[in-house]
Amino acid sequence: MYLYMGLLAVIPGIIYFTFFINRLLRTILNIHTNWFLIIIIGLVIMVLSIPAMNTLELYGVIYYHLLVVMLLFELLNLGLKRFPIYRISFTTGILGIVVTALFLGYGYYNIKHVVVTTYDLKSDKVEDLKILEIADLHMSTSLSVTELQKYCDEMSQLNADLVVLTGDIFDENTPLDDMVNASKALASINNQQGIYYVYGNHDNGSHAFSDSEFGPEDVRATLEKNGIVVLEDAVVSLDNINIIGRKDASFWGTNPRLSTSQLLEMIPENKRGNYTIMLDHQPLNLDENAALGIDLQLSGHTHGGQLFPMGIVQSLTSDTLIRGQRDIGDFTAITTTGIAGWRYPIKTGAPSEYVIIKYKIKEPPKLKMKSHYLRCLI
Repeated sequence: MYLYMGLLAVIPGIIYFTFFINRLLRTILNIHTNWFLIIIIGLVIMVLSIPAMNTLELYGVIYYHLLVVMLLFELLNLGLKRFPIYRISFTTGILGIVVTALFLGYGYYNIKHVVVTTYDLKSDKVEDLKILEIADLHMSTSLSVTELQKYCDEMSQLNADLVVLTGDIFDENTPLDDMVNASKALASINNQQGIYYVYGNHDNGSHAFSDSEFGPEDVRATLEKNGIVVLEDAVVSLDNINIIGRKDASFWGTNPRLSTSQLLEMIPENKRGNYTIMLDHQPLNLDENAALGIDLQLSGHTHGGQLFPMGIVQSLTSDTLIRGQRDIGDFTAITTTGIAGWRYPIKTGAPSEYVIIKYKIKEPPKLKMKSHYLRCLI
């Protein structure tokens, strides 16, 4: 999959950068080019581009962003090329390189500065409920245990009723000590009714890169030792809330798991009128879950589109809830961008966040009396 992603960036990159260098030689340096020289330029660009096929490494990320920035400026060039300052700074590549460097610097700043996103919801089933959602820490990629503890201390001040961890808290690059100490930090978050965890596609051991120092059972044992409830196709019923934790679907749904209907059957009869929360690492089956009576679905996984403009492209080409809130009748789905990101400490496509969901009782609709009826009463 990652090879195909790399090809999508590299093939147009080879074509564009060959065109760009050829134009630079002709228009700025006044060097006449012919087909032989263009082929030589293309071969050099190809050699420099091949390492960028590995989009999991920093070189590929820099190449990808430079290409996107240059293509955006190419569009602007259609209207701004009549201005000499823009034309020269763009044609020489100075503008693209400087903006790309600034953009990647922003990406590093963005992944290291976590914001709080708050959603205010209403329901006639719950009142004054506060849920804290945390996802996609990918411990040790950009987030240290010390930094996590600082955020956990901040989160404790919120005094949430429920804390939910919606997957990929750890991944294949997390050292064992960090997994253990991060579990302790997360368990320290102040709450009223428990901390609940579901696996993601990285911390459940199903990811293609499985050279981790620990497995999913080690994660479960460590979390449970610290009082965190692990839900994997399982249900917990509280006084007025049901929490369903789904097994992660993994890549393209290759991880067999129970259906939403089967999970709903696991709720005790006397609790089926409760407010029901679905925890699913990936924002899947939204329409189905809405139709089956789930009240709230909380997910992560997408990172909000970690690298610009992937989130925008995904939103335009699929029905996936990349980030934010979607309402379907009385059903609400929320996808968080996560506290961190995967593989490299850069996040140019979305902010890093943890989520607070606050509830108020839904007021019944007010009856409107028609004016002529009021006149009759008078």
